[in-house]
Amino acid sequence: MKFLITGATGNVGGELVTELLDAGHQVRAYVRNPEKARQLLPEAAELAIGDLDDTAALTSAVDGVDGIFFMQTHPVPAQAQYIVDAAKAAGVSRVVVLSSIGTAIHPMPIIGAAISARDDVLRASDLDITYLKPNTLASNALWWKGTITAEGKVYDPTEPGLTSPIDPYDLARVAAAVLTQPGHEGNSYILNGPAALSAREQVETLADVLGREIEFVPVTPEQYFEVNISRGTPEPQALALKDLQELFRVGRSGVVTEDVQNLTGVAPRTFRQWAEQHRADFD
Repeated sequence: MKFLITGATGNVGGELVTELLDAGHQVRAYVRNPEKARQLLPEAAELAIGDLDDTAALTSAVDGVDGIFFMQTHPVPAQAQYIVDAAKAAGVSRVVVLSSIGTAIHPMPIIGAAISARDDVLRASDLDITYLKPNTLASNALWWKGTITAEGKVYDPTEPGLTSPIDPYDLARVAAAVLTQPGHEGNSYILNGPAALSAREQVETLADVLGREIEFVPVTPEQYFEVNISRGTPEPQALALKDLQELFRVGRSGVVTEDVQNLTGVAPRTFRQWAEQHRADFD
């Protein structure tokens, strides 16, 4: 079988490309920068060049594949429609979309509502869509690298709330399973690591793995918002992030399901295992 992977050079997409190739499938990676892609992806991956607004490139890239893994940096409904149109033109019905647990939290956060609006486009398409709704990605801890390196500190606005960080490797395993196996059409899966953790607990684990002291500095979502604005973050984006942090802070995302193990037969990795695998990324 052959699959088109968007976001193929990202944390999840890159793992998925490798997972599918290792299982004997063909992969067409949809990328904007072929030079970067060739550095990051296995040689066996075919490259298709374009972005999600390039309808001609999308139509060409979808031709001849058996399914599509669809992810976006930002949830743009128009781009979802371009994927739908390209899939229908090529006679491709199977689409696995990277959604978010934020679409299943009520009241829905600003970011969750934006992703849900995007998902509605896919839901109305009559294609065979499967929705993957991960919790926090373990790789989001890399956002702390700058202040860890510069100050030996992590500033976090979510304490004492919990999230259940999932290793992108496990998310890719699930994506590969639902892409290549029948019976997942129309289903949604909430995906997470094996335990709900506070940001403080994640930082303590990271400090232990890295063998260095890291000070955890709690701040409020409002303080974090002001810092983001001072750094030039557009106000709507900063507000959406503040809204999400407030929900994390009150524990709305401390959800643990068994969907990863049920779908793949293997338990998800712990946050510590992710940190050990990515120790060098913090150098």
